[in-house]
Amino acid sequence: MVDAKTELVITKCVEMVCESIPGCLLQLYVILKVGDTSGRAVTSVVVSALTTGFASGTISYDKDTDPVNRKESPDFYGYIPDEGIARPLLLMCMTLNGALLLLVRAFSAAMLMLVNKRYLAIYMAGDMALYLLQKVARGDFHYWMPIDGAVGLFVSLVMRVIIKTIADFTGVIQFRGDGELGGLFWTVNMFLALLASFISVFVHYADAEDEVGVIATGQNSTAFGIKERVAWTLVGSLSGAWVVVFGVFLLLMKKGYRLTFFSTRTGKQWTMNFFLKGTEDAVKKVTLELNKAQWRAIREDVKEWVQANWWRWKEEKPAWFDLAWQSKVPEEWITDVEERARLARGRRDRKNVGVARGSVKRLVRVFARAKEEVRAESPVGVRVEPVA
Repeated sequence: MVDAKTELVITKCVEMVCESIPGCLLQLYVILKVGDTSGRAVTSVVVSALTTGFASGTISYDKDTDPVNRKESPDFYGYIPDEGIARPLLLMCMTLNGALLLLVRAFSAAMLMLVNKRYLAIYMAGDMALYLLQKVARGDFHYWMPIDGAVGLFVSLVMRVIIKTIADFTGVIQFRGDGELGGLFWTVNMFLALLASFISVFVHYADAEDEVGVIATGQNSTAFGIKERVAWTLVGSLSGAWVVVFGVFLLLMKKGYRLTFFSTRTGKQWTMNFFLKGTEDAVKKVTLELNKAQWRAIREDVKEWVQANWWRWKEEKPAWFDLAWQSKVPEEWITDVEERARLARGRRDRKNVGVARGSVKRLVRVFARAKEEVRAESPVGVRVEPVA
């Protein structure tokens, strides 16, 4: 379905949205609730934010420096200079951007939770609903993964929610892509996220008196053990630092790519552009690798292109014309009966290999779990030899 590099990105995204972001939020919530501002607690949060920021930074860095991506999408990939000190500096900027945004967003979210957890739930649900509605209104709901039918719609919903959540809390530069949030939406979303952090602090102290009581008044008022002046200073400093670091990032990147932060293209247009604007078959073929719903408008053009070049590709054997890509071509596009039968067999073989690999992985996990259980149940000092 996807290549190994994309699978790695998806794994990082799942880890961030299921562990890193909630973990940082939970840490700050507990710190604010119990009033533990010790160096150990603060250091733990900062380290968590930096590691998450580094993960978000490497997603963008790895995708942009990939030669294949730069060849297929030269108008989007290539903003990182090919050599010099700018490369590590840009990675550092992306890491700091992710960490700073996560800290300010998690802190403000924790402030809302302390007053009323429903406030955070309502805000996030409403923000997500508006995002999904604008995707639907623009005919851009389908995610680029090549999954059709009801399952495809479900995957699209899940991936849209995951990507939006990660962008809200870490600002991954990669997600400004037309197939993800979109350039202009990403930019507006970042500044709205910072604005929401200030509003959260205001709501926290405005409602704290009704919920738990506020000590003193004005900038010295204290709710949940943190002074209002300190809260405003923290949110303002983190937000200002993010803006400064992002400004440095824009200065260091290649100038021609700054417009990608204001792109209004949809995922459909991005998908079809591979075929419509690609000058080589190695670029045009990418359209066929993506969700069919995104290129349905040019289906007949793609069909004619495939039928006109199929036998030439069979003879020349370009590197990308492997069985994996051939299996993405609809069988009805191949008019030769024997060739169509060969493709059908290839699809069955690939499916069987996938099932076999999944079974082997499950068996390995079962044996590993059984081995650990045997070790755990063995008396102390008794060595359990692994089964050959």
